[in-house]
Amino acid sequence: MALEEKLYGNQFERNIVGSAIKSISNKWTFYILKDLFLGKKRFTQFQENRPNLDNKSLSRCLKSMENNNLIEKKINNHETEYFLTSKGMKLNKILYELIIFALDTHDGDFYTNEEIMFIKETYIDILNL
Repeated sequence: MALEEKLYGNQFERNIVGSAIKSISNKWTFYILKDLFLGKKRFTQFQENRPNLDNKSLSRCLKSMENNNLIEKKINNHETEYFLTSKGMKLNKILYELIIFALDTHDGDFYTNEEIMFIKETYIDILNL
C-alpha cells in the first residue's frame, strides 16, 4: 500500500487519529490533565472551582482516562491518587498548542497582551516544555 493511501485512507483516520481524539474528547479530560500537570492528584482537587463537575461525571472521566492509559490510579492507606502515565505526559505539547490557539484566537479583551504572554510562559513551565 502506498504511503499516500495509508495517510489519507479511511483506515488511518479511523484507527489512529480517531482513537487518539476519542481518548481526550471528554468534556473534562483537558481540565483534569491540566490539573495533573499542576500537581493535583486527588478526586476532590479536580472538582475545586468546578461546580458543574459532579462526582459521577468525574468518576467516569477518570475511569476513561485510566482505560486509555493516560493516568494511573494508586491507592495508599485508603487514599486514592491519580498520576499521569508516560502516555499522558506526551499530551503536554497538545495541551500547550490548544492553550496557545485559544489565547491567540479569542474574541474580545479578556486578557491583555502582557497577561497572554505570562500565561504562555507559565504553561511552558507547567507542561515541562
